[in-house]
Amino acid sequence: MKSISIGVAFVLCASAQAKAASTFISLQDDYLNGRIDQLVVVSDMPVVKKPYNVKQVRSYLELIREKVPGLYHEIDSGLLPYEQSGVIQRAEVSVAAAAEPDHKQVIPNSRGETASSAYRVSASVQYKYSDWLVASVGGLAFDGEDGADDLLPVDSYVAIGWDSFQVDFGYREHWLSPFSDSAMLMSTNARPSFSVGISNPVAFETLWNLHYEVSVTRLEEHDTILYGDEVESGRPAILMTHLSIEPVKGWTIGANRTMQFGGGSREVSLRSIWDAFWDPVSNDNNASDGFDDCESEQKNLCEFGNQQASITTRLNFQGDTPFSIYGEYAGEDTASHSNWRLGNIAVSGGLSIPFLPEYLLGRDWSFTYEFTQWQNAWYNHYIYKNGYTNDGVGMGHWFANNRDDQDGVPGTANMVKLGWQRGYRDRYEFVYRQMKNDNNNSTQTYTTARELDVRYFGRWNDQDWGYRIYGGQTVYDDSFVRGEISLGW
Repeated sequence: MKSISIGVAFVLCASAQAKAASTFISLQDDYLNGRIDQLVVVSDMPVVKKPYNVKQVRSYLELIREKVPGLYHEIDSGLLPYEQSGVIQRAEVSVAAAAEPDHKQVIPNSRGETASSAYRVSASVQYKYSDWLVASVGGLAFDGEDGADDLLPVDSYVAIGWDSFQVDFGYREHWLSPFSDSAMLMSTNARPSFSVGISNPVAFETLWNLHYEVSVTRLEEHDTILYGDEVESGRPAILMTHLSIEPVKGWTIGANRTMQFGGGSREVSLRSIWDAFWDPVSNDNNASDGFDDCESEQKNLCEFGNQQASITTRLNFQGDTPFSIYGEYAGEDTASHSNWRLGNIAVSGGLSIPFLPEYLLGRDWSFTYEFTQWQNAWYNHYIYKNGYTNDGVGMGHWFANNRDDQDGVPGTANMVKLGWQRGYRDRYEFVYRQMKNDNNNSTQTYTTARELDVRYFGRWNDQDWGYRIYGGQTVYDDSFVRGEISLGW
């Protein structure tokens, strides 16, 4: 009866708010997403995940038309291609050259692209067939490992439904965190795979601006999945769930969950998914010491898969200098055989000031600081020997790129970003990242990784263009540097 009541409530909300299907702003659109990150703070937009929905961004954008006109016009012009049909939303061509380290350097949040990639081409276009049917066609190509071209259908998906209940299927990306540079559970660090999901693109205002999302994606081939005594190949799946509310204006809290399961001979049913979601201890910890409900001699046969969860929050403060503090408390599996205690904790915190005060650098500058500290075992699993990866690249925080495979070493990561807005579509961004693995808990000896990422976004002859200089020192004490020039439409 409780489930029926909840379902009825959602149907009533859907009937009251249903308007039309809506697409999402591409997470490849770095410049526009950065400006919307600023909008989230100054407008109290209640979101703790991405991609941003076009309709919701438009509604909150109107709140700052007079307050922050410069930011308003930047986002307004950026949204226009997403609100039309049959036009190119975004397109970019980049060429690059690099001095690559001995260990390949995966560029953070770049869908598996490495510093050795010599080019990148991406584009997307949207078609609105009716009020309830929208299609986005997109793609991304770059110079992959060993000289092979990687062609990914990123941003190719179909959306069917309304503001309060929408089904989308295809290659839509997911980012389950309020952080701008990392996400513990799901980010754009690895390539996306085909997924099917339901969500409400526009929040339920009468229910504390509630957002929900449930999606399932099938990963690329994993070649080391343990099944009994055998090691098999297969394509595991990921179930992602998200729920967030805004109990007080300016304060949003969310809960996220990812479940990695299946692949190879491992059988999956709706019942096993349901049981593992509500009782992870009994379904994912059967091989743990001191806790054994498994009747099989091969304990891994009784385990559903690999689970992670997080609680996120964002608190915006308005005034002469608006700012936002946000955090993420995540766990890799459970602790103490309790379904309500997260194990192998990772704690993240962040501060965002979209417009610095005049007595510092001035309103044309922005500041962001984010840190993460994690315990052992993150992104590793004894059943999935490839770990929490897709096509060999970690799907969560970029720190997974900076250690040996299956080395669940604890550590810390920091990121500082300064942005300088010189004019319309004229911006510099300076990003410094630092990461340190705990050598006391690893057989490998790592050094502290440091990298500087400088980007410029500009306009030339009515075209977008920019350049990027990315370099530093890896955890293996190798130096690297990469230069990139891009042209966009």
